[in-house]
Amino acid sequence: MCSHEAARKGGFFIAQKPFVWHARKRSHSLKVRGSLDKVKLQSLTAAFFCVAVTAFGQGSVNFNNRVASGLPGPVVAPIFDVDPNCPDYPKQGNPATYAVDPVPVGTQTYGGAPLVGTGFTVALWGVNANLPDSVLADPAAAPISVATFRVTTNPALMGFIQPPAVAPIVPGVLSGSSDRAKFIVRAWDNRGGTITSWAQVLQAPDLTVHGESSIFVVDAPLAGPGMTPPNLVGWESFQLYTAGGFCVPEPAALVLTVAAGSALLLLRRQRGSSKNR
Repeated sequence: MCSHEAARKGGFFIAQKPFVWHARKRSHSLKVRGSLDKVKLQSLTAAFFCVAVTAFGQGSVNFNNRVASGLPGPVVAPIFDVDPNCPDYPKQGNPATYAVDPVPVGTQTYGGAPLVGTGFTVALWGVNANLPDSVLADPAAAPISVATFRVTTNPALMGFIQPPAVAPIVPGVLSGSSDRAKFIVRAWDNRGGTITSWAQVLQAPDLTVHGESSIFVVDAPLAGPGMTPPNLVGWESFQLYTAGGFCVPEPAALVLTVAAGSALLLLRRQRGSSKNR
């Protein structure tokens, strides 16, 4: 009886041990599966976030200096070649008058012809407005878009770029948000396509005519998918120049200089005559 009972008890314990082991194994498997599911969820969330940032995190702008309408406002800012009277003199700012009304109307005057054709390259740099201006001044920085000027004989179209087919994207600026971007535009004579970058221009600035705009901030949200890119309001005219050149004063300034010199000479003669008396 005792042996039978012991055998039965032994059988019970033998039967129970696999049950306990399987229960523990199942509990461990559930924990592992739960951890794996958590890791998968975190990975999917991170991947979705990366996709969202890539798709929606960087806004675009309208790279065009002849836009009569649109938000946040129109831009009409022709770009000019070297002033033959002052080839080493940079100028910036919209002119007071032009073949088409500048927007905004400025007070600057330009002696060079408006740029036309593919012999001149124009490039746009853009960064988050919170970054220092030195980021835009870095010669190694790549532009966000490159274009040339319109091939035209129409005076109303001269000085204006051929806008790129795809609106350039500004890295690090969230579209449709309160983020703002700042920009600088540069142009140069590409010398038959041999000067392909701003870094090349700076290597021999006395050999390649070039110019740049002031740095400006576009006070508007940048565009995301399905949105209209904002105009580059703040972009104004500038002229090309060459480093190491010379400057001949404009006729009006030359006349004033001669008149001032003559007056000074006359004054000295009068003082000399007074002393001799």
